[in-house]
Amino acid sequence: MSGSKRALLSVAILAVLGAVWPSAQAQTSTTYTSGHISNVTFADDYVMIMVDAGLPGNCAGTGWGWMKIPSTSKAMAAFVIGLWMRGDTAQTTVSVYTDGLVDGYCRIVQIDPAG
Repeated sequence: MSGSKRALLSVAILAVLGAVWPSAQAQTSTTYTSGHISNVTFADDYVMIMVDAGLPGNCAGTGWGWMKIPSTSKAMAAFVIGLWMRGDTAQTTVSVYTDGLVDGYCRIVQIDPAG
């Protein structure tokens, strides 16, 4: 096989792998979870979310998998509400960093959208 055919074959294989292999996979660690926001609810001044990958390890014991955005974190709350209202949560992978249980819920300290 000539060098140009080999290079073309390599590019074709990489293109197929790139199309089949997901670039952002759901994962959970001790202090963060990465995936898609699967549910949103509002209680008092709080926005609470669920992520399809589950809870981070430091949030064991959180009721029903909810993670709470602190009421003082207006930018995070606005970001989540915007994604939810536009219907973009299924297309946007987020990493959600937490600092454990506070008042019975997993408290979010940062939300990082992929890309």
